[in-house]
Amino acid sequence: MAVHDLRKASTVASGQTTVSIGANNNDLEKRVSNIEDKLDTILTLLNKEANNDKTRLKPISGNDSGI
Repeated sequence: MAVHDLRKASTVASGQTTVSIGANNNDLEKRVSNIEDKLDTILTLLNKEANNDKTRLKPISGNDSGI
């Protein structure tokens, strides 16, 4: 079993980039805005589907075949 010392800096590349707080974050702000827009779209679609479920006719019996 391997033992890892988490106090030491890792040299493994994770694919993530480091964003400095003091740097120009225009690109980061655009990405966050894009993610927010996508989430708003998902929430709108989920709300529409929930509203459709309320007005959708339910089958009278357990048989949903339409006969």
